[in-house]
Amino acid sequence: MTFDPPFRLGPFEVDSEGRLSPVVHEASPAFLFRWRDRVVRSRLALTDATAGRLTMQTVVGRVPSTAVSEDETLRPRSFVLLHWLSHEVPKDWQMSLSPDHRVSLMTEMPVELPITAAALVTRITCFALTLAPYLDLLDEAGVTTNVA
Repeated sequence: MTFDPPFRLGPFEVDSEGRLSPVVHEASPAFLFRWRDRVVRSRLALTDATAGRLTMQTVVGRVPSTAVSEDETLRPRSFVLLHWLSHEVPKDWQMSLSPDHRVSLMTEMPVELPITAAALVTRITCFALTLAPYLDLLDEAGVTTNVA
């Protein structure tokens, strides 16, 4: 196997400067990591030869059930907090509530391709750091991933 640029490394093509581009649309590179007890899923999709889209998604918590807590105000306060939070998170973030009351957050951002591994990790790290205070607020309010 030769490593003369460009070469393929898993789902990426690596150019002479070590920058990455997804190889095909169908096999978008993806990985996940844990941040503050939440799983964050990241995916880099190819939109055209010089552009891509980085998508990040996580379940930030679950609205507590009335069966879990003796505090009758916890559930209504959780919904009020989520309504407020949906207007306070960055404009390009979307919050959603699933039928089982899991609260998800998703964002997409354009990226120029090829991209260095350092630039890709930096964008993902910036997302995680921006997310941190919202997770603290949700944890404090009882909207955690540990709620049954």
